[in-house]
Amino acid sequence: MKSFLTGICLGLCLVSCSPEQEPPLPAVADAADGKAIVEANCTGCHALDGRGKTAEIPNLAAQPADYLVNAIHAYSEGGRHHAALQDLFAGFSESDVQDISAYFSGLPPLQVEAGGETAYREGAEAGAYCTGCHGAHGVSTTAGIPSLAGQQPAYLIMATQEYARGDRGHAEKAEMLQGLGEVDIEKMAMYFASQAPEPREAPPFGDPVAGEPLTAICGSCHGASGVSLDPLVPSLAGQEPVYLVNSIKAYRDEKRSHEDMVTERTDAEIESIAAFYSIQAAGSAVEPGDQAGKVIEKCQRCHGRGAVNPNMVVPVLNGQKKDYLLRVMKQYRDDERGSSMMHKMSSGYSDSLLEEIAAHYASQPAD
Repeated sequence: MKSFLTGICLGLCLVSCSPEQEPPLPAVADAADGKAIVEANCTGCHALDGRGKTAEIPNLAAQPADYLVNAIHAYSEGGRHHAALQDLFAGFSESDVQDISAYFSGLPPLQVEAGGETAYREGAEAGAYCTGCHGAHGVSTTAGIPSLAGQQPAYLIMATQEYARGDRGHAEKAEMLQGLGEVDIEKMAMYFASQAPEPREAPPFGDPVAGEPLTAICGSCHGASGVSLDPLVPSLAGQEPVYLVNSIKAYRDEKRSHEDMVTERTDAEIESIAAFYSIQAAGSAVEPGDQAGKVIEKCQRCHGRGAVNPNMVVPVLNGQKKDYLLRVMKQYRDDERGSSMMHKMSSGYSDSLLEEIAAHYASQPAD
């Protein structure tokens, strides 16, 4: 019996492995047929050269065929939610999907669209009316008005939002800020944070040498020599000295409150502390594009520097529509688009940072 079964198994193996019984090779995708399908079904949103017809419709030209196939399947199977596309793709055969993907992937890369200012340049525009009081590039030359240049961006965002809500009791400033949205505030903060304060001469009051030892306890929050490393604590180095005097006195006299502020200082001590901090060297808190550049380095591990990683089924980002990229990255961040890895990577990124990344990729050549 054992020999009989062995003989059957060998026979089956021989039959299944014989040349006459090999499975047929998959049909070669036909880009010409794909073009015909695109012309009949897709040109309401995508031009024949693969360009999206609105800012939020992606360019498909030169995208990897495997990625396009997976994307179409995701829509047709409900993995990505778009009612019109789900209905459309449900009527396509697998051959249609392969042909469409072959057509778009075989198109030449599109030329990079002009424009796409970075968030830093847009931040300069958003903060233009601030410079009337806070000085050009946020470097104050007016007694009692603080510099914004080189300040921690998170602190600037927090302080600006508090002024806008009226929490800091400055009605005029609150009214000025009403026209700014959250993204505008983020851009403005990143712009001022990227500026470097200019060196100051010692003020005509106080003694910087006497002030230095008085700042020992201040440094635990505001950093050595007043350069803060805490994103929510302001830097004091290079700050306008009269503003520093007024602020420290306001805490001492309980006109402003903070549980960690040391307030038992005389006027002379406060003036010396302010004199010391005002002449300390300070640089920019961030470099333009610095944070975005670090994130882009992570993106390039999969999406590459122009050409995608051949071992991964991912889209080309270079030359893609800025608005489309921004929308998709927000969806990943907010867990509205199906990819747990992308959600984890982008969780916590601000809108302005995502816009900076989108602007970078939109400005890069696709080939």
